[in-house]
Amino acid sequence: MGLFKGMKDLKDVTKQAKDLQEQTQAEQGYKKGMAGQMQQMGDMLGQAKEQLSELNEQQSGNSELLTNGIAGQGVIVSHSAPERGAQWQNLDIDMEIHIPGRAPYQVNNQYMVPASATLGSGVSLPVRVDPNDPAKIAIDWNAAQKAPARGEVRSAGGAAPPPAPAQTPSAGGTDSVAELERLAKLKESGALTDAEFEQQKAKILGG
Repeated sequence: MGLFKGMKDLKDVTKQAKDLQEQTQAEQGYKKGMAGQMQQMGDMLGQAKEQLSELNEQQSGNSELLTNGIAGQGVIVSHSAPERGAQWQNLDIDMEIHIPGRAPYQVNNQYMVPASATLGSGVSLPVRVDPNDPAKIAIDWNAAQKAPARGEVRSAGGAAPPPAPAQTPSAGGTDSVAELERLAKLKESGALTDAEFEQQKAKILGG
């Protein structure tokens, strides 16, 4: 009886999954059944090829710009939300461009962005600008700051975090004064000899 019940539950789950898949296909404008699935897969492959083509085209144009363009900095004003899991993705990035000899200007373009890139308002990226067209900009991702690895600690500016200050005793500090007062009372009560008192006092004072 238990076996038949388990098979029935499995059949029900399979049917629910199929119904959900057909509902999703219908919402996206695809036919039900295998024909709709094939059409959906074809569209997904087409989108992947289109993205790859865009990446290759942009990288080809970027290579020339990165070689011959004017070096500068692009400060991110805003950007579209990146998707999780993609190694490269096409994002809208609004930047304020700073290059020598020209007034800063703002431009919004689409860029292929690696998953390792650091993004965010105020982040500065190394860029190359077409001398004849200030709207044509290539981001030098090889020279750009990478996002921190898991567990890596960085300061907000990207430099290594400053070392923690050394904890050295101070004769004028509140803790040191309290310790000296405690030692003096122990000495007066006879719990510490003069030599022990001097030894402990030297430790507190860093001697």
